[in-house]
Amino acid sequence: MHSSTTKTLIGLTISIILSAAAFAQEEQTMKTIKAVDASTGYVTEVARGATKSDVPLIEVPQAITVITADQIKDQNASNLQEALRYAPGVRAEVYGVDNRGDWFSLRGGSEGSTLLDGLRLPLTGFYGVVRVEPFAFESIEVLRGPSSVIAGQNGPGGTVNLVSKRPQSVASREVSVQVGNYSRRQLAADFTGPLNESGTFLYRLVGLASEGDTQIKYADEERQYIAPSLTWRPTDATSLTLFGEYQKDRSMNTNAFLPWVGTILPAPNGPVPTDLFIGEPDWDTYGGTRIRVGFSFEQALGDQWKLRGQVRHDDVEGTMHTMYAAFFNFVDTPRDFEYDVDRNVSRYWYATEDTGKITNGELLLQGDFEFGAIRHQVVVGVDGLHAKMAQYYAQDLATDLDVYTPVYGTFPAPDFNTLYGAPVKNEQTLIGVLLQDQIKIADRYVIVASLRRDSSDSEQIDAPLTRNKESAWTKRLGFVYLANGGIAPYASYSESFEPVANTTFDDPSTLDTESILVSYKPTRGKQIEVGVKYVPENSNVSAGAAAYRLKEANRLSPHPLGDAFPSLQGGEVTVEGLELETSLHFSALDLTANYTYTNGKQTKSSNPLLEATLGKKITSVAKHSASLWAVNNFKIADVTGFRAGLGVRYVGETWDGTDTLATPANTLYDALLSYDANKWGIALNVINIADKDYVAICLTRGDCWFGSRREIAGTVSYKF
Repeated sequence: MHSSTTKTLIGLTISIILSAAAFAQEEQTMKTIKAVDASTGYVTEVARGATKSDVPLIEVPQAITVITADQIKDQNASNLQEALRYAPGVRAEVYGVDNRGDWFSLRGGSEGSTLLDGLRLPLTGFYGVVRVEPFAFESIEVLRGPSSVIAGQNGPGGTVNLVSKRPQSVASREVSVQVGNYSRRQLAADFTGPLNESGTFLYRLVGLASEGDTQIKYADEERQYIAPSLTWRPTDATSLTLFGEYQKDRSMNTNAFLPWVGTILPAPNGPVPTDLFIGEPDWDTYGGTRIRVGFSFEQALGDQWKLRGQVRHDDVEGTMHTMYAAFFNFVDTPRDFEYDVDRNVSRYWYATEDTGKITNGELLLQGDFEFGAIRHQVVVGVDGLHAKMAQYYAQDLATDLDVYTPVYGTFPAPDFNTLYGAPVKNEQTLIGVLLQDQIKIADRYVIVASLRRDSSDSEQIDAPLTRNKESAWTKRLGFVYLANGGIAPYASYSESFEPVANTTFDDPSTLDTESILVSYKPTRGKQIEVGVKYVPENSNVSAGAAAYRLKEANRLSPHPLGDAFPSLQGGEVTVEGLELETSLHFSALDLTANYTYTNGKQTKSSNPLLEATLGKKITSVAKHSASLWAVNNFKIADVTGFRAGLGVRYVGETWDGTDTLATPANTLYDALLSYDANKWGIALNVINIADKDYVAICLTRGDCWFGSRREIAGTVSYKF
C-alpha cells in the first residue's frame, strides 16, 4: 500500500473517532440516548466470556472487540468468517471460498481458536464437519493477543468467544424468511421470554433451516438447526439454565486447491473459471450432525462471593468425500498420459468418516470486596475438557479433469468397505487452573494480574509413541488508568501456550515402510501491548487504539519438499502492529470502523530447512487492512423506519511466505437497505456489490483460493 493511502486510512479512522466523541456529547446533552445495552446497537460494555468476570471492558488491559447480534443481522453474516470481516486485527476467510470450516487468523498468528460461552470449542471431525451458526449467537467477542490465562490452550494471536442466545426476562418473538441468489432460502425463528407471571422460569427457542447453492457449480448447502433453553431463577441469588442443540449440515465442497498458474498467474488457455467444481457431483459430500446438551448455573454466596459453572457435551458424526487439484502438475509438467497438460489437472480423492464425543466444563468462584479505597475482584477457577475421536481415512489418485470444459463421471467411486482399515482413535484431556485479581484503587487505577496452569494429555490410541503430555504456566499483568471523560490508557504483558500433537509419517524418499515419529514442542507466545480506550459515560460510543509487539516460538512451517513430509518446527515469528477502531450506536446512526497495521516476519530459525523463510513476511498476512460499516436511519415524507447501510472492506497485499509471489490487494463493498414498520421488517443485503473476481490467498506450496463473489439476500421478518 502506498504511504499516502495508509495515512488516509489512519486519518479517516481518527476523524471518525473524534466525530463520534462530538456526536456523543451532543446526544448526551439532548438526553435522547439511554445507557449502553449489551444487546442493542454495535456497542457493549461487558464481555464476561472474554474476561471470566463482570469487569467493564474499559478496565481490561487488552484489545477486545465485541460484534453484537444487531451487527451480525445488519451484515447478514451466514457464517463465522463473514461475521469477522469487519473486526480489527482479524484476517477472515483465510482460504477464501472454503466451506470445510471457519478459517481466520488473529494478529498474524496461525489459525485462530474458538471458544463457546468461554469454553474451548475443539475442531470436531477431520475439518470441523458441523460449522457454527451465527444466528445462534448474542455476540462474538474477539480477544486479540495471547489469551491463555482466560482461554486456556490456544495460539498467540488470540481467540474468538461465541456467546450463545439464552433466555431473557423480556418477551420477544421474531420469525423471518430469506431468499437470495444462488437459490438461497432460509426460515429462522427466535422466541424468548418468561413462562410464568413471577418470571422464575424463562425460555428461549432458536431455530433455522436453510438451503441453497454457492458460487461453485454443484456445491449446494443445507442446514437444520434448533436450540431450546430453559432458565430457572427461584431467587435473585440463584440461576440454573438447561440447554440443548441439534444441528445437521449437508453440503458439497467448494474447496479446490487450484494452481498459481491460471488463478493469479497467466495460463496458456486463460484463467481457471471461478465456479470450477473440482470433485465429482455424484460422489462429493460433506457435513454431519451435532447434538449438544448442557447446563450452566450461578449462585450468590452472600454479598461478596458468587459461584458459577457450566458443563457441555457434544456428540458429533460427520462425513467428507471430496477431491483436491494436484496443483503442482497443471501446466508444462511431463506426465505419462495423453491429455493436454495446459488444460487438465490431476486430482486426488480423499474421504473420512468421523465421530467425536467432547465433554468440557468449568467452575469459577468470584469474590468482590473492599479495603478502604482498594477494591478487589478475585476469580479462582478450574476448567477441563475430555474428547474421544475416531476417524476412518483413505485417499488415492483420481482421474484428471479438464478445468475449462470439465467432464464428470470418469471417476469410479471407491469401495470404502475395502479401503478403510481400522479407525484412528484419539483421546485428549485438558485441565486448566486460573487465579486472577483485578485491583481497583481510588476508582482511578486498575491492576489486573492473572496466573494459569494448563496441562494436556493427548494420544492416538494403539499408538503409544504418539502420546504427548505437556504443561505450562501462563501469565498476564496489566495496568489501566481511568482518566476523566472516559479515557483509559493501558499497558500489559501476556503469554500463550498451545500443545502441538505428535505425528507419524512414512518417508517417501526411502523403501522403509516403518512409520517415523515426529515430536513437536508446544507453541509459545509473548506480547507487550500499550493502548488507550475511549468509552464516555452514558453514551453509546466505544473507541480504542492498541500497539503491540508479539513473539511466537515453535511455529509450524510447511516442509519445503512438499506435503508428503511433516511440517517443520524451529522458527520464531515476530509481529508488530497497530490497531485503531471505533463503534457507535446513536438514534440515527450505527457505525463500526477500524484500521489494522500488521508487520510479521520470520525472525529466527533453528532448522536449516527453514532458512529460506528467514526474514520473509508471514503467509497471507496483509500489512495494511481497514474497514468501515455505517447504517443510517432516515425517513421519507415523514415516514420513519428506513435504514441504509454501506460497508467498505480493504485487505492489502499478502505474500506466500517466501516473498516470491504476492496476492494483490482488494477492496470490496457491501450494502444494506431496510424498512421497519411496527411488527414487520424488510431488508435487502448485497455483499461484494461489484461482484469482484479476486484471489483471496496464494500459498508457498503452489495453490491459490478464490474470494467470495456477489451475494444478494432479501429478508422479511415479523415480530409478535
